[in-house]
Amino acid sequence: MASFGRPTLLVVGAGFLGREVAGEARAGGWEVIPVVRSPESAALLRDDFPRVMAADALKTDFWNALPAGLEGLVWAVAPSRLRSEEDFEAIQRMGAGAAAEWVGRKRIPFVYLSSTSVYAEDGGAWVDEGSPVAAEDPRSMAMVEAERVCLRAGGTVLRCAGLYGKERELRPETEGPERWLNLIHVKDAARAVGVALRQKGTILNACEDEPRRRGRPGGSWPEGKRRARRNKRVRNGKLRSLGWEMVAGNEVPRD
Repeated sequence: MASFGRPTLLVVGAGFLGREVAGEARAGGWEVIPVVRSPESAALLRDDFPRVMAADALKTDFWNALPAGLEGLVWAVAPSRLRSEEDFEAIQRMGAGAAAEWVGRKRIPFVYLSSTSVYAEDGGAWVDEGSPVAAEDPRSMAMVEAERVCLRAGGTVLRCAGLYGKERELRPETEGPERWLNLIHVKDAARAVGVALRQKGTILNACEDEPRRRGRPGGSWPEGKRRARRNKRVRNGKLRSLGWEMVAGNEVPRD
């Protein structure tokens, strides 16, 4: 049941996108509790978010000790490819699964932030929320399995394209083969989370209206360089139909 004061949102993972989500939610009237892993990270957020928590959301004790009165949850732990396979899969399968189980008991809005990298397409075709996922890729399937648990709990999955904005400068890429690259400004992605919180049991793509060209004809990746599938064009029509519009990305020149 909603409180008579400001609604309270838990944002697990206050990194690049999570911080922006927290700021947008606060501006929209929410009281926000960001969750980060270290006391040092918590100290950097405390002036803006006095109830910030430093905790490990992969542990059962974390969920058992959460304060009463929470009215929304955003799982914003970034699916970074810099993490080890074991750590990455634990975050997605165990962490997001625990979040979904907790939400299922509380019956509150829940958004799981996933990635458009889960799609199998790598030949430059258009994809939407119903397109095949990369069943052969362990990282993609870890996210897809977390998505399914989220959906069963009544949550919404937001598949975000590559994030840029603020400290992440958007630069032209000439390295590698010619390809399509899907992007979204971090402010537009945070606003998409606000739309997703009002939905239930669905998947939404969050990306710019048009992908950008990268690489060069005949180009190739240096030997041993790991790259995700990036040659696809992602549709955002479903998110747009719910009232979301690209704002910050329109202000960035296209190269």
